[in-house]
Amino acid sequence: MGLCPECLIKAGFPAGTEAETSNPSAFVPPAITEFAALFPQLEILELIGKGGMGAVYKARQKQLDRIVTLKILPPGVGKDLAFAERFTREARALAKLNHPNIVTLHEFGQAGGLLFFIMEYVDGVNLRQLLANNPVLPREALSIVPQICDALQFAHDHGIVHRDIKPENILLERRGHVKVADFGVAKLMDMASEEPAGQGMPAESSPLTGAGNVVGTPTYMAPEQVEHPTLVDHRVDIYALGVVFYQLLTGELPGKQLQPPSHKVHIDVRLDEVVLHALEKKPQRRYQHASEMKTAVEKIAVTSAPAGESSPPNAEALAAKVLSRDYLNIGNCLRRAWATVKGDFWSLVAITALVLVLLSALTSANKGFEMNTVTKIAHLNLGLAGILFASPLIGGLALLFLKAVRKEPFGLDTAFAGFKDWKVFLQLFLAGLVTQLLIGLGFFCLILPGVYLLVAWQFTLPLVIDKRLDFWPAMNLSRKAIAKHWWKFFGFLLALLLVLLLGLLCLGVGLFVAIPATIAALMYAYEDIIHSSTPKPQL
Repeated sequence: MGLCPECLIKAGFPAGTEAETSNPSAFVPPAITEFAALFPQLEILELIGKGGMGAVYKARQKQLDRIVTLKILPPGVGKDLAFAERFTREARALAKLNHPNIVTLHEFGQAGGLLFFIMEYVDGVNLRQLLANNPVLPREALSIVPQICDALQFAHDHGIVHRDIKPENILLERRGHVKVADFGVAKLMDMASEEPAGQGMPAESSPLTGAGNVVGTPTYMAPEQVEHPTLVDHRVDIYALGVVFYQLLTGELPGKQLQPPSHKVHIDVRLDEVVLHALEKKPQRRYQHASEMKTAVEKIAVTSAPAGESSPPNAEALAAKVLSRDYLNIGNCLRRAWATVKGDFWSLVAITALVLVLLSALTSANKGFEMNTVTKIAHLNLGLAGILFASPLIGGLALLFLKAVRKEPFGLDTAFAGFKDWKVFLQLFLAGLVTQLLIGLGFFCLILPGVYLLVAWQFTLPLVIDKRLDFWPAMNLSRKAIAKHWWKFFGFLLALLLVLLLGLLCLGVGLFVAIPATIAALMYAYEDIIHSSTPKPQL
């Protein structure tokens, strides 16, 4: 029909979840109203995912008031008593996988003919969603892969092989912690497909597998998993992780003619050896244990930064990139900011409050000190005594919120990142000092120049601590980027001021929510204008 063999293969085995749903006889998730009565202990909230191996719902355990995930397997797979017994045996083994990088199994069983799991709910995104929004930076990939290795090694030590490692089954919490989902489910599906006709559901009518079908996602399968699916061992997970690692680094799946990742993107060439070793076609030539792969990845991460990230970017090149595009959706920044603060509320509120208390202590000796809440990130009306430590503190707070909006791990130490490197500390100090002097001079001479500079230099401190720019290039880039749409950004700051005033009206308590929300919104604006690499979920 005019199609080459490669195109036919791709049509027969599409990537991602499509491979599970392209079959016309694929499992169709039941509506919540159809089965909610089978789970009186749960309040079923919404359908959050589906595929050939079942459907996943968000639910709330009423007695514990805990959000959980309910996964139901397709009807029919558990009709045979022998399979139901094996399901129970396998599920008990899965319940023993108590590891911080593995989604916890709380409960399993059968209700109204439906086999089900009740599992830990992970509030975040999976790798497929992350890759769909923006490319993953090499340093982020080097943070994600060792955590997956830990999960796999723990499961393999307990005799459990995942058999379906792919981006959809790797979840990232809001703070960057990795959780691997669906351990053992592929094996259960294999068991369902192996049930002979005449024992429960006829094999030819199975919604999961037809004659000769292989359970899993073909683009992530090791060669032996396709050729001999019943004879695989833990090394198929290492191969699949190699595919995922390749995709994280390059944004692509490995081609028929496998090219090293460094031939496609600018990364440390030592990563080629790790990825290609994991993708060896013969199992005996791969890493024999996930822990070996983790050690190799961590050695590269520790000994040197990935290529292209070891030195500060060229300010002129960065400015050209920033000024070449439009940006800033005010409403979107505010919505994403609220979602971020709500998702990590107590950490962000507590650390922000601590930093503000320290700033107040630094400035308490200055008469007439007033905090301009709109510009708390980039500028405070500080005396010279306070500005020595205030600017590094504000820069650290900006970095903390940048990590929060990027879904990267952060902690209390992040807020003090401005004090860890004396060069960064010096540039933050100089940036704060120079901007305050020039803004004050602008207000003293004429009001409008002061207002202009106050708005235009909002990104100075974030640029210093995030991009490691010197203070003057950072000030210049901030001014150029914001001046492109100065009035729109001025309106954005007025909107933040309104949020803060509303928080103040709530007896002052609302400021504990309003201040982190406005900082997060300002950092989302920074991401959209300067960095442009943060996933932007549709809210």
